[in-house]
Amino acid sequence: MSSTTVSYIGKQVENASPGERVDGITLPYLSVEQVRAFRSIFGFLNDKDRDILYLIFVSRKKQKDVQQILDRSQPSLCYDIKRIRRRLRYIFYIHSVFDIFVRFVREKSMYFTPEEMEILTLMFYTSSFTMTAEMMRLSQVRTRYAYNKCLRRMEFLAQRFMDEGKRQEEDEMWEIREIFMSIRENLNAIKRVYRGDSCGLKAVDAGRIAGMQCFRGENPDCDGVHATR
Repeated sequence: MSSTTVSYIGKQVENASPGERVDGITLPYLSVEQVRAFRSIFGFLNDKDRDILYLIFVSRKKQKDVQQILDRSQPSLCYDIKRIRRRLRYIFYIHSVFDIFVRFVREKSMYFTPEEMEILTLMFYTSSFTMTAEMMRLSQVRTRYAYNKCLRRMEFLAQRFMDEGKRQEEDEMWEIREIFMSIRENLNAIKRVYRGDSCGLKAVDAGRIAGMQCFRGENPDCDGVHATR
């Protein structure tokens, strides 16, 4: 997804009509056109969250009706609505910094090992140590250690670039470190995979392949858009 599309989505969210209130917060309704524009974003949600999102924000069902349709209690449904809002806010953020991530992969990968770059790529797509470790056939302990090691190296490189007077490279390294710090603070925010649900892993695996092709230079036409579709 391009930055232009992200900007368009941001404006659409701001212009969405007022909708259901949850604990004093008014949640926006979405039009069919907005749902189409957000399709690649909603694809990161699991089936359970998409059901709630479409029933409340698109079909404009009342909470009490959704409770009956999904056989959910009122406190449980309210919790999920607020959680979905937090997840969508974070997913919008990740989409907005995708070009920065692609630039990092292209220009700064030489400072990291191939395994570290694959861990960073998978964490960017999944925000999950569990899924990243499973897909790379590593232990979670090793995956977390490597990820935190990368964060420390980013800080070291930013300091080194500052000492060398390379202001642009310093700023870019602090910028990418901030992104990966945000990922660590929002673990499992992009796509939760429930027991027996292999769809999420398949989708992430496709993104992983595309991302690593870009990293290895095997896809010269990579423009930073394919991985979000």
